[in-house]
Amino acid sequence: MANDLHDDAEVSLEWPVRADEQLRSECHRVITAVVQQGGAIGWLQVPSRGKTDAWLEGVLQTVGTGRGGLVVARVGTRVEAFGVWLAGPPGPVGHVAELTKVMAHPAARGLGLGKRVVSALVSACRNADIEVITLGVRGNNHGAISLYESCGFRKWGLLPNAVAVDDLRFDDLRMFLALPLPEGIRIRGSAAGGPGGSVRRTMTEEVSH
Repeated sequence: MANDLHDDAEVSLEWPVRADEQLRSECHRVITAVVQQGGAIGWLQVPSRGKTDAWLEGVLQTVGTGRGGLVVARVGTRVEAFGVWLAGPPGPVGHVAELTKVMAHPAARGLGLGKRVVSALVSACRNADIEVITLGVRGNNHGAISLYESCGFRKWGLLPNAVAVDDLRFDDLRMFLALPLPEGIRIRGSAAGGPGGSVRRTMTEEVSH
Protein backbone atom coordinates (compact mmCIF):
# COMPACT_ATOMS: atom_id res chain seq x y z
CA MET A 1 0.00 0.00 0.00
CA ALA A 2 1.39 3.37 -0.92
CA ASN A 3 1.96 6.01 1.70
CA ASP A 4 -1.06 8.32 1.49
CA LEU A 5 0.14 10.60 4.30
CA HIS A 6 2.31 13.66 3.85
CA ASP A 7 5.91 13.53 5.04
CA ASP A 8 5.46 16.91 6.72
CA ALA A 9 2.37 15.81 8.65
CA GLU A 10 2.52 16.62 12.36
CA VAL A 11 3.44 13.59 14.46
CA SER A 12 2.87 13.43 18.22
CA LEU A 13 3.48 10.70 20.78
CA GLU A 14 1.08 9.99 23.64
CA TRP A 15 1.02 7.59 26.60
CA PRO A 16 -2.64 6.70 27.24
CA VAL A 17 -3.69 5.40 30.64
CA ARG A 18 -7.31 4.71 29.68
CA ALA A 19 -9.08 3.83 26.44
CA ASP A 20 -11.89 5.84 24.93
CA GLU A 21 -13.87 4.87 21.84
CA GLN A 22 -11.50 6.72 19.52
CA LEU A 23 -8.41 4.94 20.83
CA ARG A 24 -10.07 1.52 20.68
CA SER A 25 -11.29 2.11 17.14
CA GLU A 26 -7.98 3.49 15.87
CA CYS A 27 -5.90 0.70 17.42
CA HIS A 28 -8.21 -1.87 15.82
CA ARG A 29 -7.80 -0.09 12.48
CA VAL A 30 -4.00 -0.33 12.67
CA ILE A 31 -4.03 -3.96 13.82
CA THR A 32 -6.46 -4.92 11.05
CA ALA A 33 -4.34 -3.33 8.32
CA VAL A 34 -1.11 -4.90 9.59
CA VAL A 35 -2.59 -8.40 9.94
CA GLN A 36 -4.14 -8.17 6.47
CA GLN A 37 -0.62 -7.67 5.09
CA GLY A 38 0.72 -10.68 7.02
CA GLY A 39 2.40 -8.69 9.77
CA ALA A 40 4.02 -10.75 12.52
CA ILE A 41 2.21 -9.22 15.47
CA GLY A 42 0.64 -12.22 17.18
CA TRP A 43 -2.60 -12.58 15.22
CA LEU A 44 -2.77 -14.84 12.17
CA GLN A 45 -6.31 -13.70 11.30
CA VAL A 46 -7.79 -10.25 11.66
CA PRO A 47 -9.04 -10.14 15.26
CA SER A 48 -12.51 -8.92 16.11
CA ARG A 49 -13.00 -5.53 17.68
CA GLY A 50 -13.87 -7.31 20.92
CA LYS A 51 -10.53 -9.11 20.97
CA THR A 52 -8.48 -5.98 20.33
CA ASP A 53 -10.49 -4.06 22.91
CA ALA A 54 -9.76 -6.78 25.47
CA TRP A 55 -6.06 -6.74 24.56
CA LEU A 56 -5.94 -2.96 24.92
CA GLU A 57 -7.73 -3.06 28.27
CA GLY A 58 -5.26 -5.66 29.56
CA VAL A 59 -2.30 -3.52 28.53
CA LEU A 60 -3.75 -0.45 30.20
CA GLN A 61 -4.38 -2.40 33.39
CA THR A 62 -0.66 -3.18 33.46
CA VAL A 63 0.11 0.46 32.73
CA GLY A 64 -1.84 1.32 35.88
CA THR A 65 0.54 -0.81 37.95
CA GLY A 66 3.62 0.97 36.63
CA ARG A 67 4.92 -2.27 35.09
CA GLY A 68 4.36 -1.33 31.48
CA GLY A 69 3.49 1.37 29.01
CA LEU A 70 1.65 1.97 25.75
CA VAL A 71 2.87 4.67 23.39
CA VAL A 72 0.80 5.73 20.38
CA ALA A 73 2.00 7.86 17.48
CA ARG A 74 -0.59 10.17 16.00
CA VAL A 75 -0.26 11.68 12.55
CA GLY A 76 -2.49 14.68 12.81
CA THR A 77 -5.22 13.44 15.13
CA ARG A 78 -5.28 9.74 14.21
CA VAL A 79 -3.26 6.87 15.67
CA GLU A 80 -1.03 5.40 12.97
CA ALA A 81 1.48 3.42 15.08
CA PHE A 82 1.99 2.15 18.60
CA GLY A 83 4.04 -0.18 20.78
CA VAL A 84 4.09 -1.63 24.27
CA TRP A 85 6.69 -2.35 26.94
CA LEU A 86 5.98 -4.85 29.71
CA ALA A 87 8.23 -5.51 32.70
CA GLY A 88 8.84 -8.97 34.08
CA PRO A 89 7.15 -9.95 37.36
CA PRO A 90 8.74 -8.47 40.50
CA GLY A 91 11.67 -10.59 41.60
CA PRO A 92 14.76 -11.95 39.82
CA VAL A 93 13.58 -10.81 36.36
CA GLY A 94 11.74 -7.69 37.44
CA HIS A 95 14.46 -5.52 35.90
CA VAL A 96 13.87 -7.03 32.43
CA ALA A 97 11.21 -5.69 30.06
CA GLU A 98 9.93 -6.88 26.70
CA LEU A 99 8.82 -4.76 23.77
CA THR A 100 5.73 -6.12 22.03
CA LYS A 101 3.04 -5.20 19.50
CA VAL A 102 5.23 -2.58 17.80
CA MET A 103 3.46 -1.73 14.54
CA ALA A 104 2.58 1.01 12.10
CA HIS A 105 -0.30 1.26 9.67
CA PRO A 106 0.94 0.36 6.16
CA ALA A 107 -0.30 3.71 4.87
CA ALA A 108 1.95 5.52 7.36
CA ARG A 109 5.17 3.66 6.64
CA GLY A 110 8.06 5.81 5.52
CA LEU A 111 7.32 8.49 8.12
CA GLY A 112 9.77 7.08 10.66
CA LEU A 113 7.02 6.17 13.11
CA GLY A 114 8.54 2.81 13.98
CA LYS A 115 11.81 4.34 15.13
CA ARG A 116 9.98 7.04 17.09
CA VAL A 117 7.88 4.44 18.86
CA VAL A 118 10.83 2.17 19.67
CA SER A 119 12.96 5.09 20.88
CA ALA A 120 10.11 6.27 23.12
CA LEU A 121 9.68 2.77 24.57
CA VAL A 122 13.40 2.51 25.30
CA SER A 123 13.37 5.89 27.07
CA ALA A 124 10.35 4.83 29.14
CA CYS A 125 12.09 1.61 30.17
CA ARG A 126 15.19 3.56 31.18
CA ASN A 127 13.05 5.90 33.30
CA ALA A 128 11.39 2.87 34.93
CA ASP A 129 14.82 1.50 36.02
CA ILE A 130 14.69 -1.36 33.54
CA GLU A 131 18.16 -2.81 32.95
CA VAL A 132 17.61 -5.11 29.97
CA ILE A 133 15.04 -4.89 27.16
CA THR A 134 14.22 -7.92 25.04
CA LEU A 135 12.02 -8.52 22.02
CA GLY A 136 11.18 -11.23 19.53
CA VAL A 137 10.87 -10.82 15.78
CA ARG A 138 10.06 -13.26 13.00
CA GLY A 139 13.27 -14.25 11.26
CA ASN A 140 12.09 -13.15 7.82
CA ASN A 141 11.09 -9.66 8.99
CA HIS A 142 14.35 -8.03 7.93
CA GLY A 143 12.91 -4.52 7.92
CA ALA A 144 11.98 -4.78 11.60
CA ILE A 145 15.34 -6.36 12.43
CA SER A 146 17.15 -3.43 10.80
CA LEU A 147 14.94 -0.98 12.69
CA TYR A 148 15.75 -2.57 16.04
CA GLU A 149 19.45 -2.72 15.21
CA SER A 150 19.38 1.00 14.38
CA CYS A 151 17.99 1.56 17.90
CA GLY A 152 20.88 -0.36 19.47
CA PHE A 153 19.38 -3.83 19.83
CA ARG A 154 21.56 -6.88 19.22
CA LYS A 155 20.72 -10.48 18.39
CA TRP A 156 21.17 -12.94 21.24
CA GLY A 157 19.39 -16.10 20.16
CA LEU A 158 17.36 -17.86 17.52
CA LEU A 159 14.80 -20.64 17.88
CA PRO A 160 14.54 -22.36 14.50
CA ASN A 161 11.11 -22.98 12.98
CA ALA A 162 9.33 -21.77 16.12
CA VAL A 163 6.74 -19.56 14.39
CA ALA A 164 3.97 -21.35 12.49
CA VAL A 165 1.89 -19.65 9.83
CA ASP A 166 -0.31 -22.33 8.28
CA ASP A 167 2.16 -24.78 6.69
CA LEU A 168 5.07 -22.33 6.82
CA ARG A 169 7.68 -22.25 9.59
CA PHE A 170 9.84 -19.26 10.48
CA ASP A 171 12.63 -18.67 12.96
CA ASP A 172 11.98 -16.76 16.18
CA LEU A 173 14.83 -14.26 16.47
CA ARG A 174 15.49 -12.78 19.90
CA MET A 175 17.15 -9.40 20.43
CA PHE A 176 18.17 -7.35 23.46
CA LEU A 177 19.31 -3.91 24.53
CA ALA A 178 21.31 -3.46 27.73
CA LEU A 179 20.58 -0.24 29.64
CA PRO A 180 22.84 1.40 32.26
CA LEU A 181 23.02 -0.51 35.54
CA PRO A 182 22.53 1.05 38.97
CA GLU A 183 25.60 1.79 41.03
CA GLY A 184 26.84 -1.09 43.17
CA ILE A 185 25.65 -3.84 40.85
CA ARG A 186 28.12 -6.75 40.60
CA ILE A 187 28.14 -8.66 37.35
CA ARG A 188 28.56 -12.42 37.73
CA GLY A 189 27.40 -13.53 34.31
CA SER A 190 27.89 -17.27 33.90
CA ALA A 191 30.76 -17.57 36.36
CA ALA A 192 30.60 -20.50 38.76
CA GLY A 193 29.55 -19.84 42.35
CA GLY A 194 26.98 -17.55 43.88
CA PRO A 195 23.30 -18.25 44.67
CA GLY A 196 21.93 -21.14 42.64
CA GLY A 197 25.34 -22.02 41.24
CA SER A 198 26.69 -25.51 40.74
CA VAL A 199 29.95 -27.14 39.68
CA ARG A 200 30.22 -28.64 36.21
CA ARG A 201 30.56 -32.42 36.32
CA THR A 202 33.43 -34.08 34.48
CA MET A 203 32.69 -36.70 31.84
CA THR A 204 33.90 -39.42 34.23
CA GLU A 205 31.51 -38.26 36.94
CA GLU A 206 28.57 -38.19 34.52
CA VAL A 207 29.28 -41.73 33.32
CA SER A 208 29.64 -43.06 36.86
CA HIS A 209 26.21 -41.71 37.77
